[in-house]
Amino acid sequence: MNMTLSIIGIIGGLICAIADMLLDIKGKDNIKCGTNKMLDSNWQYMKEWRFSTSAIMAMIAVPMYSMGVISLGNQIGIHNELLGNGLKLSIFVGGMGGFFIHVFICTVPVIYKVIIKNNDFELADRVLNRAFKVVRVPFGVLYLVLMIFPTLIVCCSIVTGLLNVPTWFVLLNPVAFQLLGWLLRILKKEWFYEVPAICAASLGLAMFGVIGVMNLV
Repeated sequence: MNMTLSIIGIIGGLICAIADMLLDIKGKDNIKCGTNKMLDSNWQYMKEWRFSTSAIMAMIAVPMYSMGVISLGNQIGIHNELLGNGLKLSIFVGGMGGFFIHVFICTVPVIYKVIIKNNDFELADRVLNRAFKVVRVPFGVLYLVLMIFPTLIVCCSIVTGLLNVPTWFVLLNPVAFQLLGWLLRILKKEWFYEVPAICAASLGLAMFGVIGVMNLV
């Protein structure tokens, strides 16, 4: 069962990465705008089906990549029940947050597109800034839970030998992948303006499934 869950987790992470790209690939001519630079100029040119499809894919992907983490929790729990249950609890909370965050971000460009049709950028800026203010606390907390807690528990389990995988597998996680994506963007922005940074965290979540598979073989 754990092998099946791990494989499902890998597939789920890859689906989520595709959903991220549908949502967030805007083109190199995109300009961050608005009071807090949270709006994107190219939203008005992006097809609405991209956002709805991205939300549907996230609905499928989040439970799937969560299964990969649950598999790891089961495997760790054989040796340390507290850590194993902690990992499963973190993905239960973090996965809920991941879906909430993704769907919220999918709705923002749609609202922007509707308002900007009337050439009222100031209204779009005001409305969406208010929306971001409403969700910023759960947004930030749940994002950290999704990224940090599973990563810390899995890395600790690798270093202490609870998972029988090479030590360098501590690099296979959403935090490391996201940092790498941002670093590539900084070093070579003309090449890595969007990918892999926009989907790096999802690929990192898929890696939890890879760790689960490798621990079982």
